[in-house]
Amino acid sequence: MTDPAPDPGLDPDLAPSETRAAAISGALQRADNDLVLSFLRVRRAIGLLGFFLPAALVAYAATLGGMLLPTMSDYYYTPMREIFVGTLSANAVFLWSYEGYRPRPCEVLSDRMAARTASLGALAVALAPTLPEAPAICTLSQCLLGDRAAALIHVAGATAFFGALAAFCLILFVRGSEDGREKRGSNRIYRVCGWTIVACLVAIAAIFVVPGAAARLAPLRPVFWLETVATFAFAVSWLVKGDALRPVVRAAG
Repeated sequence: MTDPAPDPGLDPDLAPSETRAAAISGALQRADNDLVLSFLRVRRAIGLLGFFLPAALVAYAATLGGMLLPTMSDYYYTPMREIFVGTLSANAVFLWSYEGYRPRPCEVLSDRMAARTASLGALAVALAPTLPEAPAICTLSQCLLGDRAAALIHVAGATAFFGALAAFCLILFVRGSEDGREKRGSNRIYRVCGWTIVACLVAIAAIFVVPGAAARLAPLRPVFWLETVATFAFAVSWLVKGDALRPVVRAAG
């Protein structure tokens, strides 16, 4: 086995053993830096996908699709189906692969647990569509389970997806003993994003629970806009965690 090649930046006066140790240390540091960059890229990808989907649906409605549909999920039955399913599936893959930090012995919820819950939720939303407004060719989940059962899985998946992302914002992202202006700023943003997601979920539930609310508010498309706000909130939190919005974090600190 050959010794690691000496780093050209090392002091030539070092003894061979010291040179070898310094080279190994440098290689380990570079590997650690690559790992950090990989984490940041995954977080940024998740955040960018969160911004992309609502923006793409609004752009489609404004240019080709006519009026806005009641919910984001309704776009499954439009030419935007591939964008809807593809974006959610990509997010599911990124979230499933996300390891995050290992929990301490006293911590029950881990990054991996929340990420995989969100991943399965996103996949359920993508593969088990909402109820169609008009008769349509059934998907695999609808053929096997029926339209209503598939729609229930869809709602459960959406709740799990947004619930897990709210947990990231309110519990997981704010963990850590480090202090400083940027940490305080990022924690403020995480909490605002988390409570925004929770508020949107509660508001959506209220629209369907309060008698007559859904019918009265239907022209305003409240569910679509609440879903959009919740999605943007989770996107912002992951971009902050991915170190992509440092000026915003500093301003919030």
